[in-house]
Amino acid sequence: MVHGDPKRIDLGTSSFTRLREGNCLYIDKTRFIENFLNESNMVQLVVRQRRLGKSLNLDTLRCFLTDKEDNRTLFKGTYVEGSHVWEMANSAPVFLFDFKSLNKNAFKEEIFEQVRGHIVSYVDVKTLADDLKDRVDRMVKNPQDCTGGLILLTELVYKATGKRSYILIDEYDKLLTDNYDTGFYDEIREFETLFLSAGLKGNNYLEKAMMTGVMRVSRESILSGLNNLFTYDVFSDDLYTDDFGFTEGEMAELATLTDFDRQTARDWYNGVKINGKAIYNTYSVMSYLKTGRLENYWGRSGTVDIILGHLTVERQEVVERLLSGETAEAYIDRRISLHELAGDADDGAFYSLLAQSGYLSVECMDSDDFGSVRIPNRELMNVWRKFILKAFVKNEGKLRTLFDNIGDPPAFDRDVEWFLNDSLSYHDIAMGGSEPERVYHAFVLGILSAYQGSTCKRPLSNRESGGGRYDVLYERPDYQVIFEFKPVADPDKLEAAAKEALAQIDTKRYFAEAPTGKMLVKTGVAFSGKQCRVKSSLHGG
Repeated sequence: MVHGDPKRIDLGTSSFTRLREGNCLYIDKTRFIENFLNESNMVQLVVRQRRLGKSLNLDTLRCFLTDKEDNRTLFKGTYVEGSHVWEMANSAPVFLFDFKSLNKNAFKEEIFEQVRGHIVSYVDVKTLADDLKDRVDRMVKNPQDCTGGLILLTELVYKATGKRSYILIDEYDKLLTDNYDTGFYDEIREFETLFLSAGLKGNNYLEKAMMTGVMRVSRESILSGLNNLFTYDVFSDDLYTDDFGFTEGEMAELATLTDFDRQTARDWYNGVKINGKAIYNTYSVMSYLKTGRLENYWGRSGTVDIILGHLTVERQEVVERLLSGETAEAYIDRRISLHELAGDADDGAFYSLLAQSGYLSVECMDSDDFGSVRIPNRELMNVWRKFILKAFVKNEGKLRTLFDNIGDPPAFDRDVEWFLNDSLSYHDIAMGGSEPERVYHAFVLGILSAYQGSTCKRPLSNRESGGGRYDVLYERPDYQVIFEFKPVADPDKLEAAAKEALAQIDTKRYFAEAPTGKMLVKTGVAFSGKQCRVKSSLHGG
């Protein structure tokens, strides 16, 4: 159900109160409250990609439950107003902790300030019994040691009100993932483990708890101590499937109130699957409705360092297939080890990272955790192309003019040679190894795959033609280029190797299956380390 003025879209808030009081566009997700309260699991973790409304849902739940203020008028006309859980509105102490904004240099003090603020909102510390006052004083004097903060908070509030508390923690994993490869990681992990275990396990003053995050990092031991925890992730959540992101039904209702093309929105922003059901990205759709422009909104809101750091040649080759619209089979570990990501992560961890973070959609998955993955929409295609270009290309502006001299072989050789030498000097994937040609091949193919747009077809690789297989065929409306690569150990032999690669295109007639009717440029490229030489000629010239 859609509420508010469709023209009033607030992209900068996760406040339910602000949206409702401001008559802003709001897609009713209050069934989430019913699902949470009906679920028997005491401690719940919901794992979703960024920008699917996790923070807003937690604040909505807080507004509904809190007994500190009566927010029931904010829920007028929403799903939950007619639910059997309506009687629980304005009934309980509820405390929302924001972990997404914590600073690695001061996270303990910042968590302490949140605990302290929640305590004083319910309790007059001066009136406490001596033993409780002493516990508060010890925490105040040593805020860096507030691992018992949750248990103390809930105990104090219970003794003051006779009510058990609800604990909500937003983005529990943000500080961990931001610092997975820094010297702060172990300290953060140890503190969060103690803080969460003490407050959420065996706590008789706790009614229920929910945490949200992007990744399930239970192998880190931060969650292993919570034997009462139940996780709802992108692979197997049939409870909260519709509660984060927009469904087709919600998009259909939006389309009756606002002027946008549903199929276009579907092509751009739909497709990441939760338990097999395709969901629209909340932030991207709302940004599109506000601006009227089809752009990459979601990809601007995160970092790519973890992904780029683990983009091996083999994984790059998979990504190139995905960029062409294909699916790929991959082993997906449902639980991520950030320690593995800090080192040489295996495929299970890498593809799990991509699936849980929302960069790939899992189309299906078997009982052995092998699944079919794909890039589900145009926005994510653009994100991946930016990934590749960021990893491989130093001067993206030069790439846009790379083929300007396509009809002049000497000038084209000079341009391609300069561009590749410049990019190789920037590129941080090792160029040696036992299969050097494969590395160079993947390097050039990656750049061309990332750069393909509406005016050019995807580059073809290793296709049979004539008397063998060409390395790469790159086709645009008015010309096509066949690339052949030759690695050499001695830089002094680059010139000869480039000529040999060019001659091989003719000798093996790699152009035999190339489309006719447009200019064909044959290009031999020789590599040695981070240097290259290029020789090209016009077919028939």
